[in-house]
Amino acid sequence: MYSLINASIFSGWLVLALTTLLRAGGKPAGNGTAGYWSKEAGRIRRQAEQAGVSWDGKETRAIWIISLSAACGLYFLTGNLLLFGAGWLLMLVLPRVLIYDRKHRRRLETLTALTDCLRQLLARLPDQGSLARAMEMVVESDGGGENTRMLRQVLETLRLGSNVRDAIGLWQGMVRMSKFDHVAETLIQANQDGWTPAALKALEKSVEGLEGDMRAILVVAQKAAGRRRQLYMALATSWSFPLILSLMDTGQKNLYWYSLPGRFLMFAYIAVSLYVIVKGQEYLSLNVDEL
Repeated sequence: MYSLINASIFSGWLVLALTTLLRAGGKPAGNGTAGYWSKEAGRIRRQAEQAGVSWDGKETRAIWIISLSAACGLYFLTGNLLLFGAGWLLMLVLPRVLIYDRKHRRRLETLTALTDCLRQLLARLPDQGSLARAMEMVVESDGGGENTRMLRQVLETLRLGSNVRDAIGLWQGMVRMSKFDHVAETLIQANQDGWTPAALKALEKSVEGLEGDMRAILVVAQKAAGRRRQLYMALATSWSFPLILSLMDTGQKNLYWYSLPGRFLMFAYIAVSLYVIVKGQEYLSLNVDEL
């Protein structure tokens, strides 16, 4: 009788979840469960937009399907209805983790490529004698990327008649890196001095300083990544305890699968593990927004 009730609850939940999931698909939120899925999809999309990373509805639905599949798999293995809650937690946590990781990697890649972009600009300034023309050549020679997009916007601002200080200020606002501010001020001063050898030398030293800072930042980022790996290894090790204890022969049924306290404990293990992953990502990652 208990198994029949579990199977009925499971079947009804699965049909309802899959139906509303397929109906969500980025449509405006309505009423009921379909409206819930639509609101969740919108929330994840806004979260990605605020982080400045690309994200579409297909990725959201893929995460939902993976989470539902994990919940179903855990249920079939353990018969623990509480683990359906783990599927919901995974749907909430996984997009946040992936968006944060994507934002972190993109920011580091952009800042690392910034020094190459400045080097190219510095190499063209003596021959061109014009900031706008040097930027045009960098944009034409570069294959693309975030820094090229920024340069295009700065160049467009100059073409529209803005002065160099305002255009470089726009660049500073897009980069949002305190170490870049000194380079920007030196670039503005060099433009005012007419790209003299002394001004170009000062600009080169400023870029060299930024390169040194970026090397230090990358070392810190590597150490932070190592600490996160250690945290995940410790978390994986902690899971060995319930697994090993569940295999012990006590002459009774599996403590973690069949007893009510054991089922609550397994759900708590999953919930705490997801919490540790999220907080570990926040506290052990380099805060690229405050560089």
